[in-house]
Amino acid sequence: MKKLVAGFACSVDGYIEGPHGEHDWIKVDKEMNFADQARRYDTYLFGRRSYEALKALGYPPSPGVRNYVFSTTLTEVDKGFTLVSGRVKDTVQRMKEEEGKDIAVYGGASLLASLLHERLVDELSIVFIPVLLGGGKPMVELLHNRVWLTYVGARTYANGSIEVSYTVNYDGI
Repeated sequence: MKKLVAGFACSVDGYIEGPHGEHDWIKVDKEMNFADQARRYDTYLFGRRSYEALKALGYPPSPGVRNYVFSTTLTEVDKGFTLVSGRVKDTVQRMKEEEGKDIAVYGGASLLASLLHERLVDELSIVFIPVLLGGGKPMVELLHNRVWLTYVGARTYANGSIEVSYTVNYDGI
């Protein structure tokens, strides 16, 4: 079965965006090999705001990769993306049961909260950027229940960032 992996760049105080929606504080270390990391996935999940931000930057969908946008307000998405507006749990569960590579959650605090609420996230990978923002968008929006994490490993980078990986344990430690 495929794993659903949520990965985020996060300030040390838990924000994925600054107070004005900015991302300029995310400093990518030259040691981070995003192309190598991307080989693990054949499917990406986007929340509406993450999709719109990606679209505004002009990034086309990657060839051979399926891209899903989860939104209750959009009525259409660009070519190369599939809109999912309901039945999140059933849709994602079917994806996880298909053959292929793992699934990545590209972004979205509310999408992450929804997926955690439905007990669909298997792993969490967080790159903590050494900055305190003091406000902004939290990594995850309001959860219905606590979600316990089991430490898998960590990697440090020369710029002071720390990447920490966890498996998700919905039933407590």
